[in-house]
Amino acid sequence: MNTFNPNKKSKSILDCFTYDLKTFFFDDYQEIDGEETPATIMIVYEKKLPWNEMGIFDAVQFRIFFDKESLTGSNPVNVKFISLTKKIDLNLLKEMVKKVLSIYGTDDNSNGDWNKVDDTAFDNKNYRRVWTIEHGESFVSIEYNEPDGITLSILFFNNMLKETDKYLEMQY
Repeated sequence: MNTFNPNKKSKSILDCFTYDLKTFFFDDYQEIDGEETPATIMIVYEKKLPWNEMGIFDAVQFRIFFDKESLTGSNPVNVKFISLTKKIDLNLLKEMVKKVLSIYGTDDNSNGDWNKVDDTAFDNKNYRRVWTIEHGESFVSIEYNEPDGITLSILFFNNMLKETDKYLEMQY
């Protein structure tokens, strides 16, 4: 299923996905990584998606940070859309950038439409664009590099849900 339409008006990056990220923990997922520091515990969960999102992504990862001093607090949740098959499609990447631009405007470096700098970064497999949302409440980034392929990340996804009055229920 691929209903990605870069011309459809969206209010949030969350409107661009047909998969409801709030349901991540309701069915099969797996823990793929974990790390502990003196102050935090970080766990990465991954699930294969039932269809490709934005024509590229066939899996999604949740990276959750737990503060050892405040286990009852709001734990940061980062979301990363990935392609397990490392699908690379320049046209779909350009559509994705166009879509994010239509929602959030120019990126953090004041870049708008795809340009020659983007072409060079893509050719060098070192592409990255970042948008800061609501004065740092959340961040959206689109990246392309050799080891990961094309990825789309939402940092502080839990804050974005609060902004849209949608809440994540974590069951693990």
